[in-house]
Amino acid sequence: MKTKFLLLLLIGVITASCKNESSRAGIPAQPEISIDNPDFKEIKKNNYSIKVHKDWMVDLNPLSEIDLYIYIDLEDEFTENINLLIRELGTSEMTLDEIVETERADLETQATITSSERIITPNKEYQRIIMSFPFYGEDLKFLQHYFLKDSKLYILTFTSLERDFNRYEKVAEQIMQSFKVK
Repeated sequence: MKTKFLLLLLIGVITASCKNESSRAGIPAQPEISIDNPDFKEIKKNNYSIKVHKDWMVDLNPLSEIDLYIYIDLEDEFTENINLLIRELGTSEMTLDEIVETERADLETQATITSSERIITPNKEYQRIIMSFPFYGEDLKFLQHYFLKDSKLYILTFTSLERDFNRYEKVAEQIMQSFKVK
């Protein structure tokens, strides 16, 4: 049920992006991208912080299910964006591995997952998934980071047209890697 909600939410975010024209063994540690320069500004909330590139716009609490919406508006038919979904797990004692396994099983029914890896840095650990998804005649590509802390699941998702993904991936990854849960 929660996964169906996540898929519906994902489709909702995709729709908002479209403009209307008429285990740890063997897991490599990844370096964090340094974005300590004037092109990035920090957004701080009670339970997280993230640094956003100056060319990207920020909407805090755009929908009740989405806590943060970051986008770049380039006057084309699609708005590339990063959104943050925070899901309360309550008393559930699920591990990140169990959550990712469940999410993957549901996502694979509609999307093609091209990469899924655990990222471990000195400051954080998260699951990084890249997938493609056909949507109304367009091929979309997603980059997701899954974080688990204090019975909350944080899902950070970058959404782009597949053909434009490489153009925005570097800055989107920089923004997403700056995400820190407090």
